[in-house]
Amino acid sequence: MKDKIIATFGEEKLEHKENINYPHLYVIDLSRRSNKKEDMKIFDAPQENIATLLIENPKLIEISVAYFKPQCFQDEHGYEPDNCECVFYLSNSTNETWVLFLEIKDCDSGNISTYFKKAKVQIIKTVQAFRDKKIINDDKRVFANVSFPRIGQMNYFNHFIKHPEKKKFLDEFNIFIKGTNKLKIENHKKIT
Repeated sequence: MKDKIIATFGEEKLEHKENINYPHLYVIDLSRRSNKKEDMKIFDAPQENIATLLIENPKLIEISVAYFKPQCFQDEHGYEPDNCECVFYLSNSTNETWVLFLEIKDCDSGNISTYFKKAKVQIIKTVQAFRDKKIINDDKRVFANVSFPRIGQMNYFNHFIKHPEKKKFLDEFNIFIKGTNKLKIENHKKIT
């Protein structure tokens, strides 16, 4: 998948981290904390005083991630549509293995509801760009997650996406979307 992503968007508009097989991945968006000097980072241990998205990887499956830099999705007219921050995939990905699109909103709890709609649009547009550019097949079901790490253990999933909208994402966009601060890689085909 890495080769397809680079061929489509250009290596200068991406940052890659490959062959990650930590049992726990702590995913952090540092842009707010660093005044946009740093972006997304993955650590193998919790970071002091920084809330993260936790991705459990108990089977130590090797995964890779492509982070989207600014102007990654810019078209020939200079238009930059909303997009999510990155895509995770198996290092030895195939058309049958999972793909995870990720958006992290590092906001205070008082602002969370204002980002619900925007985050969903970012996911939809990014997945559609991947389909339009033939990086993934039109019929491929993908995973997506929106994380609000500063919210901590609060279960905002029921507020983020109600059951009818969850079904709509599956039926219309072929996206299994969640809103959580903790995911688990079950195997090569499933994330919970």
